[in-house]
Amino acid sequence: MEQSSDNHTRVAKNTLFLYMRLFFLMAINLYTSRVILNSLGVDDYGVHNVVAGFVAMFAMFSNTFSSAIGRFITFSLGRDGADRTKVVFSNALFIQAALSLLVLVIGETGFVWWLNHKMTIPDGRLYAANVVLQLSLASFILNLFRTPYDACIVAHERMSVYAYLGILEGIVGLAIALVIKHSSADRLILYTLLNLVALVVIMMMYYAYCRRHFKECRLVWAPDRKLLREMIDFSGWNFFSVMAGVLRGQGINMLLNMFCGPAVNAARGLAVQVNTAVSKFASGFVTAINPQITKNYASKNKHEYETLTMKGSKITFLLLFLACLPVMMEAEFLLRLWLGHVPDHTRLFVVLILCQALVNSFSNPLITLILATAKIKKPVLLVGITTLLNFPIAYVLLWLGFFPESTVCCVIVMSVAALGMRLYCLRELTGFPVRRYIREVLLVALRVAVLSLVVPLLLNMLWADTHWLVVAAKIIVMEAVALPIVLTLGLNRHEREFVFDTVRKKLFKSSKS
Repeated sequence: MEQSSDNHTRVAKNTLFLYMRLFFLMAINLYTSRVILNSLGVDDYGVHNVVAGFVAMFAMFSNTFSSAIGRFITFSLGRDGADRTKVVFSNALFIQAALSLLVLVIGETGFVWWLNHKMTIPDGRLYAANVVLQLSLASFILNLFRTPYDACIVAHERMSVYAYLGILEGIVGLAIALVIKHSSADRLILYTLLNLVALVVIMMMYYAYCRRHFKECRLVWAPDRKLLREMIDFSGWNFFSVMAGVLRGQGINMLLNMFCGPAVNAARGLAVQVNTAVSKFASGFVTAINPQITKNYASKNKHEYETLTMKGSKITFLLLFLACLPVMMEAEFLLRLWLGHVPDHTRLFVVLILCQALVNSFSNPLITLILATAKIKKPVLLVGITTLLNFPIAYVLLWLGFFPESTVCCVIVMSVAALGMRLYCLRELTGFPVRRYIREVLLVALRVAVLSLVVPLLLNMLWADTHWLVVAAKIIVMEAVALPIVLTLGLNRHEREFVFDTVRKKLFKSSKS
């Protein structure tokens, strides 16, 4: 019981650090996005979104392999200690080096061919698009080598460091946006180049911190062949999952470019920016709770990891829902306030992509538990095939003349199917209580969402004025209604006590200091 209390306290403390990072980065990133859009223009922003979208694709690779590497590092720390973790860390670097060479070859052949022969690029911008692609490949390689260091920081639950480095990245991003705003050079090329330089600097800081504080962050030149095979097998199946996600995300982005042009890419890119900012309300809690799920699975503490997984799914959804509600209801006004001129299709893209994020929020802790088991072949195949279907279905929808947003509707349906498959696989792998999960997580979340939407929908019907004071009042009323519903109907008694005790301790600590 005492260990469980310590774990919950650590999760709460780490979550607070991550939310400090979140609020700072959200303000900076939203302003930075506006500056970048105005500096590049809609066409260049669309070109950057679809070409440097390869960077986003590479970030998916990096994030997914970070989950895989993080699983082995966190599992090793929970079971074996630092000496064995040093071997795990070194093997992770070897795998990342091989993977970087593979993707570099693919990028210099397939990606270059696709860019120059299949993509719709405005006249005179093909050279800049090719430069952006080359700089994107370099950024990918750096992100791959950063992954094991990032995983060590999260595995050790040093969320304060994670928060400070993230804030620094946000400040650097804002500085880059202001530089290109006043530059007479090719702004698209300069923007991508400065992002690469910033990535080099941040990578060096990660390296220096990990070398100084974690003794396992040392390279062991003799690979452990058995461990290497395990990690490659694990990463290989994870790679299939990543490819499916890439084809769903960047693949649909390329289809939109082919059928609808770069202006729709810009609209979808802005919607993704909004989703990224809003989703961070939930990602802080997920990042804090994930190491505890893996460590408890490594320690064979079944009750604790099941409780953390279900609590993680529910609270992740509720946090994200509270953040999404005003954005979805007042998307048009908020987009005008943020961007000034709102490209066509942006509003509906925002609403649908946020719906997709809400569905996916349930899966994040489930994925962590699946990765902890290391038995990922069946889950990856089932979920991966479901995810892959998004690409051909999206192609058919666009070919038949459906509106661009229909591609996101398809993704939402497939995300629901993928959630069901993850639950099915977890029941086979760990005996996970699926019926209890449906009753205590999914049905509770659905009840909260339906009841919370009644008042916002009535307000929009009765109060159509778009003056900023009216919109601000509506948002305050929405949250004032939704928050009590979340606290009373979304959380059980123990969860409410945990939240209130955590807030009370932090407030008391602040007043004492």
